[in-house]
Amino acid sequence: MHFFSLAGIISLTAIHDNMFAPRWKKEAKLLHKAAKKFLHYKRDLLSDQQIAEIQSRCQDLQTAWKQKDKEKCDEASKQLHATCENALPKQQRQGWIEENLEVIFVAVVIALGLRAYVVQPFRIPTGSMQPTLNGIVATQVASSDEFPNIAMRTLQRVTRGRKYVDLVLEEDKRLRAENPVIEKPYFHFFTHTYIYFDDGTKLTFPGPKSALMNRNGMGFGHICGYPTSDMSQEDKNQYQRAMLGTSRSNISIEGSRSRPIAFTKPEIAAGTVIARGYIDTGDLILVDKISYHFRQPDRGEVFVFDTRDIKKIHSQAAQNGGTAGSHYIKRLAGIPGDKLQIKQSNLYVNGEKAQETGIARVMSKQDGYRGYEASYRLQGGKIFKARKSNIPGMNEYIALGDNSYNSSDSRFFGTVKEFNVIGPAAFVLWPFTSGHWGAIK
Repeated sequence: MHFFSLAGIISLTAIHDNMFAPRWKKEAKLLHKAAKKFLHYKRDLLSDQQIAEIQSRCQDLQTAWKQKDKEKCDEASKQLHATCENALPKQQRQGWIEENLEVIFVAVVIALGLRAYVVQPFRIPTGSMQPTLNGIVATQVASSDEFPNIAMRTLQRVTRGRKYVDLVLEEDKRLRAENPVIEKPYFHFFTHTYIYFDDGTKLTFPGPKSALMNRNGMGFGHICGYPTSDMSQEDKNQYQRAMLGTSRSNISIEGSRSRPIAFTKPEIAAGTVIARGYIDTGDLILVDKISYHFRQPDRGEVFVFDTRDIKKIHSQAAQNGGTAGSHYIKRLAGIPGDKLQIKQSNLYVNGEKAQETGIARVMSKQDGYRGYEASYRLQGGKIFKARKSNIPGMNEYIALGDNSYNSSDSRFFGTVKEFNVIGPAAFVLWPFTSGHWGAIK
């Protein structure tokens, strides 16, 4: 882009000539000064030949006005003007494609800036925060005949984030020997689960592993003999009997060899319904990335943190053949210096029963809440401490899921360092019909 056009330079040049000189001579002198400035500003963009030509035209013009030859001066002026104007390529007017691409580019830059420094969207992938926030929920149906028509499915997809799935095995298959069912992130906001067979084929389930395997999901865990968190005591006993009576060669294994989890029924017959029903998407929330720059995180609020350097999260995912999620969302149960205990489903902070509204709601055992489960670092009345640190970024926080009986949280993977903390969960953006739309409490 030419920041200094010849016409612009002429208009900005002060007139110091003799006010009684002829008009044509004044204009010639102004053009001569403008050409000199043009040469000064654009010298780095001009070739040696162009510089020499402009200087020659300037000399011709100066000679003409000194000789008081108006016609010769007019001709020299035209030549100098044309030489300067043609010295650099003219900027072409943008077409509609270029204009729209520029608008899109600016919008993307603004969006990325907002995401990096102001707010960040985050999808709730699991049920660890239910019923405060919805994770992805799967519901079985007996027959695909119960699926609504295309128009209704489209409407439900827009308003509820609901997807329908009908996965049926077309031929006899066997799950592969190691890590046959793996959950992986998909386009950052979504999670897919892949079922791998020993013949190299796979099936894709458009949701998290828990939604596929659990009895209160699609129930595939029951079909392939996989233990799930919601299995009944009878199912647990049956699983233990199957483990005792089955050789290692007849099962598929998940996790490390020292702590394997078995698929006791890896043979899947043709016609088996792997998953049939619908999946309601998890809440899409906005995370406030500004507040913690001006205040400390508050005990009891819902917050989001990244999983960098939280080794147990990543090692567990690797053992199961998958990839750990990059961000988690939990309730902030302990701030630096706090000592936590769980007694009879209640959370105690520094020896006193927690009073924060969100934590009290979990302990109430009402409206879908079940209290806190004493496990891992908080089992049997153990004290779990969040340490204070004088090293920047190393203060510790304790994160617990509201759905304590089905939540992988600080009880398992330990404290969350200050450098991991992103910000408080501020607003449920979508879907509109989840019952959670609005500010998060």
